[in-house]
Amino acid sequence: MRLRVVYYLNEKGLVMKYVGIAVTVLIIGIVAFATIKKVSPVDWGWWGTTNTSSGVALHGHDPVGYFDQGAAVIGSNEHTIEWRDAVWQFSSAENRQRFADNPDNYAPQFGSFCAFAVSKGFTAEIMPDAWHIEDGNLYVFADQNVRDEWVATLPDGSLQRSKDNWANR
Repeated sequence: MRLRVVYYLNEKGLVMKYVGIAVTVLIIGIVAFATIKKVSPVDWGWWGTTNTSSGVALHGHDPVGYFDQGAAVIGSNEHTIEWRDAVWQFSSAENRQRFADNPDNYAPQFGSFCAFAVSKGFTAEIMPDAWHIEDGNLYVFADQNVRDEWVATLPDGSLQRSKDNWANR
């Protein structure tokens, strides 16, 4: 009997060792993914108030361009402004001035994080080409598919969920 108990304990210890290794690898993978993709629960605030993963807001795109040109227009290092702990780039001095005069009119909602992700309770990186304007506000998204889903569920409350989650962070 005694031999059997020792063997069982060794087997159990071996299983626990493998479980521990698997959990450690999983945690490292999750942290690496979250760091690379800038994903975190909204209320953890890992990435600050404005998404600047590329060093500048909106990956260097001009926020005014979404409204005036209906497109994701790349900004320039020649026309920048610092606002909400981020550097914003613009395609022209005129667009820079318009933003400076009223940044809340042009800046994407939810700190330039993916509006779909915020509706689900976390932040995520964006693609500047995935965007939507609703009631005069700019929303950016991780990709076209999540943008389309978020827009399709506007009547079901996706925008309100995004607003509530962002306000409660």
